[in-house]
Amino acid sequence: MKKIAVCGKGGVGKSFMVYSLTKAFQKKGFNVCVVDTDESNLGLPEMLGIKETPLAFMEYLGGKKSVQQNMMKRFSSGDKEVKISVIEDESFPLAEIGNQYIADHGSIKFITIGKINMPMEGCACPMGAISREFLEKVVLQENEIMIVDTEAGVEHFGRGVEKGIDTVIAISEPTRESLSVAKRIFDLASVMDKKRYLIINKVPYGQIEDKAMGIARAMDLPVSGIVHYDMDVFNSAIEGTEITSKTAILEVEEILNKLI
Repeated sequence: MKKIAVCGKGGVGKSFMVYSLTKAFQKKGFNVCVVDTDESNLGLPEMLGIKETPLAFMEYLGGKKSVQQNMMKRFSSGDKEVKISVIEDESFPLAEIGNQYIADHGSIKFITIGKINMPMEGCACPMGAISREFLEKVVLQENEIMIVDTEAGVEHFGRGVEKGIDTVIAISEPTRESLSVAKRIFDLASVMDKKRYLIINKVPYGQIEDKAMGIARAMDLPVSGIVHYDMDVFNSAIEGTEITSKTAILEVEEILNKLI
């Protein structure tokens, strides 16, 4: 595990899982770089305890308009989106990125690829292209781990964002619909030859846990672990503060210990 994509249906708790995995890897002595590739989510920096969100990595490349123009030229010449290159370097370390584009919080680094900020500004294609290329070209040091918060659903697989990822962790709620999306994620990650794991999140104690496990087995989905519903996590989300829960985070830590 060096570059990990956290994927799932909207609302399953991907950002919480990114936070919890970050804390778990920190405990193991790793420096963790969290990459936000979701063009709509805004709460991850607060969750991580980061007070000032850095400039989007897209601005490092000249801004969305410049990236769009670059992509349009490539499109008109017949290139497909998954072939288009917008980063000149063949590879680069995190240390090369300017301080204004990366936030430091202890042993955590935080990078956001870009957001939809204005109505009528166009689609999220540039963010997808940059995310794919960034994850493929960034080179991590021995003690560095990268955890990627992806947009909801599976469109990022179509854009090839996971090309540079080695591990996909699918997050699901204990519902058939959510597990169906996790199954699709597993299938797509398998085609890309990625390591893949499933964590079922927000599970009430009791019969629902057994039902969810039964649905997963019927879908031929191996479950790596279960994280139970934690009211403290919910309260932190309401208040927009760093998570203080111990129970859910410890469950994620135990799952990670088994995985690695």
